[in-house]
Amino acid sequence: RMDQHDLWPMEDELADFRTILESFEATNRRLAMRILSSFARKLGFDDEFFTVRHDPTSPEYQSTLRILHYLPVPLADLRPGEWRAGAHTDYDCLTLLHQRPGQGGLQVCPGAEAASRESDAPLGWTDVEPVAGTVTCNIGDMLMRWSDDRLPSTLHRVRMPRPAEVDGDRLDSRYSIAFFAQADRDAVIESPSGRHAPITAADYLQHRIAANFAG
Repeated sequence: RMDQHDLWPMEDELADFRTILESFEATNRRLAMRILSSFARKLGFDDEFFTVRHDPTSPEYQSTLRILHYLPVPLADLRPGEWRAGAHTDYDCLTLLHQRPGQGGLQVCPGAEAASRESDAPLGWTDVEPVAGTVTCNIGDMLMRWSDDRLPSTLHRVRMPRPAEVDGDRLDSRYSIAFFAQADRDAVIESPSGRHAPITAADYLQHRIAANFAG
């Protein structure tokens, strides 16, 4: 079994990579908890309600910082209807997304229901253009469940570049970084009104992942 420390690049390969990334993850976590504390007050919870359920010192901690690379694609290989990421909602409580200016493609569909994922929902899709110094925040399904569906999760997708955005005979790479604030595995997601049955965050994630492969 490979030790987790073996997964980091060596210093002579990428100096300070681990230090920088762990600091960046901690900064994202603090920002996410500040935002979630605001939601907690609005929902009638204690200010620290979500903070104690996203505890980085706990062995049950499962929030994740993910570095995303959408690979370059030769235009000749593209087929109609392809997406860099199809329409979906995130499973977590809150996603913080960092986009690189000049590498757009993210679209959101406010107010869309889950049934609209396979087609353009009635409200239509809106581009979220990358802006330097701006963090895009998406509500996830965990928070939607915790709020009795008062805070709907954000339906979003990543489109392919439009013809005017392509230079040459291939689509360029797209890079972004996402922090997924996922409640600790042993945290119990309880719907205040009883609309949704209590479930641990670990079981909830497993249920959502399994649903992707159903059938």
